Amino acid sequence: MPSYKLYYFDARGAAELARLIMKQAGQDFEDIRLAGEKWLEKKPEMPLKAMPVLEIDGKKICQSMAIVRYLAREFGLMGSSNMEALAIEELLEVFTEITTKHLMKIYYEQDQQKKVELMKEFKETGMPPYITFIESRLKENNDGKGFYVGDKVTVADLALYNTMFSYKHWMGKEGQDPFEGSPLLGEFYQRVASLPNIAAWEKARPQTNM
Repeated sequence: MPSYKLYYFDARGAAELARLIMKQAGQDFEDIRLAGEKWLEKKPEMPLKAMPVLEIDGKKICQSMAIVRYLAREFGLMGSSNMEALAIEELLEVFTEITTKHLMKIYYEQDQQKKVELMKEFKETGMPPYITFIESRLKENNDGKGFYVGDKVTVADLALYNTMFSYKHWMGKEGQDPFEGSPLLGEFYQRVASLPNIAAWEKARPQTNM
């Protein structure tokens, strides 16, 4: 069995989905969180001088979604067929699109009042088409009462849960949680949060702002 080290900042951010995959799979790994001088010391060793980085038996791999896809395949979380894998890939690409088209603008806005206005705009006009799409896909599988695809947990469930968690804790503080008002997704969130390994990680993981 390979040994894993995951390098990132002391935050959920771009590494949290990889952490969730390994926690759900029951895979031991070193959760290495770097900041300040420690990050500057390690930075020259990292591919592209950035994080997250997954080290597998000494080999360092970069790019968060490449790491996610590798881990999902490695631990049987990419679905039970090519069609399930396609639906999972589709959802992952949706979240990438949301981030690049909407969230980065909000995240880098320095004026707090303008930031809240952008959150409100995103909640009211930017996110609803995506929520409608995600709900429709979820309903295609067991009328939305189970997992995103198939009859067992996949990385799609973890990705959707992680995204909802992030929005609730970031935008929800400003009253702008875009998933608010979707009982179907609210129930889905609770199902994933109740998975034993995920619930245990929620209690054990370091508390961070992001």
